[in-house]
Amino acid sequence: MSIDTSSIDNSYLLFIRSKEVKQLTDNFNSNMNINLDASISRSNVTQDIHLQLSSCEIPVSFYNFSSNLNNINLFLDGASSLILTEQHYDIYDLIDEITNNVTFPYSATFNDKKSKITLINTDATQHTINFSEDSSKGLAKALGFNREDIIVSAGGSITSDDVINLNTIHSIFVHTNLPIVNVITTTNNNYRNIIQKIPVNKNFGEIINYNPYQNSLFSSVINSNEINNFNISLRDQNDTLIQFNDVNYEISFLFEVHSTNMITEGEISGGRRSFIPQTPIPQIKDINIPQPLKPRLESQQLSQVSQPVLQQLYPQQLGGFSQPKPEPQIPIIDDSALKEDIVLDDKQNDKLQNALLDIALLDEIV
Repeated sequence: MSIDTSSIDNSYLLFIRSKEVKQLTDNFNSNMNINLDASISRSNVTQDIHLQLSSCEIPVSFYNFSSNLNNINLFLDGASSLILTEQHYDIYDLIDEITNNVTFPYSATFNDKKSKITLINTDATQHTINFSEDSSKGLAKALGFNREDIIVSAGGSITSDDVINLNTIHSIFVHTNLPIVNVITTTNNNYRNIIQKIPVNKNFGEIINYNPYQNSLFSSVINSNEINNFNISLRDQNDTLIQFNDVNYEISFLFEVHSTNMITEGEISGGRRSFIPQTPIPQIKDINIPQPLKPRLESQQLSQVSQPVLQQLYPQQLGGFSQPKPEPQIPIIDDSALKEDIVLDDKQNDKLQNALLDIALLDEIV
């Protein structure tokens, strides 16, 4: 799952060197057991332990043709005929190996424009190449031939059906025995205990440096209370253990303890979904509008006066009206009556002004 740093309660970084841990398969250093004195644990059931591949430095020391991959044999007329030397091949090394093999009466050429290989029968008799034989299928696939038997007459030739593919290991899957609950593959259409996939993007002899920030950040959720002993294995895309030919490597893992009971809006930490419950807000309905003062009512009359009724209202209902807002009623004034009022007002103002003048004249005489 994607990383949510806001819910982290604790974190641990584990560094592993392949030469320092117990190997579980003879002659391989890609299947190991890790035993920890300092355990990684969660403190309560509301927490999840997340595991993420943090980094790795892995030399490309594995061969593209080996008995481990079951792709070095080719059967002829029902018997083993061509057996490649286990090593890393490019296409020109491979056609030389086929052509110079004394037990396999075919020479090989390569068309670099079509990326296909042609096998030419150099014998005086016809032969059947058993591409359908289980031991031949791996090499047939690498050479681009369908997994079915083909008869080649004396001096005849056959060209591969598909382009060659010498990248026999193109991904390294990091497996574990820890109870991972959120990884699914198409291999079994089911959950798998896989921590991460490391692309093989370096040539033979170089070193793969994995950086999770070059890919989408992801952590595996582990259904466990405590981790102090677990297994790790590095396998190819076909679940075959990688044969590193005793070359060591380093790999590190990040363990995080996440809380899962945080409450925020929408999707939140730990991959769980939470919500905020809506709190009803009371609304007063049918509120009585104050009226002009009236004689005091008797107690019996008071009991008959309607009381406010409370109704629950949710936030999404705010801002609406239950009924249309009434339009104000404005009375229309008669124009003729208005003119008469203006005339009377002017006359009263004239009389008042004359009276004031008479009073002022009387004061001067006195």
